[in-house]
Amino acid sequence: MTHIITTSLLGQVVSNRLTPPDPTTIENYGHLIIQALVAIVTIWATVRKALQKPEAVVKVPLEAVPGKKKGINGGMPNDGGAE
Repeated sequence: MTHIITTSLLGQVVSNRLTPPDPTTIENYGHLIIQALVAIVTIWATVRKALQKPEAVVKVPLEAVPGKKKGINGGMPNDGGAE
């Protein structure tokens, strides 16, 4: 008798555990998985960028820059707008 009751209780527990979750639970888990993937990719890109060698700065003469003119003293024009 106890064997039958124990088997039925275990069967009830197993069958309740094997039922599929409702759609909102599946959607919530989907959102969590996507957020975790975005966080991992963001952290990976940030670390990769931080470990990257800095690019060499190329100094270009002012005459080579389009739209810029030399000021009176041979340098950049003043902030007053006079060129």
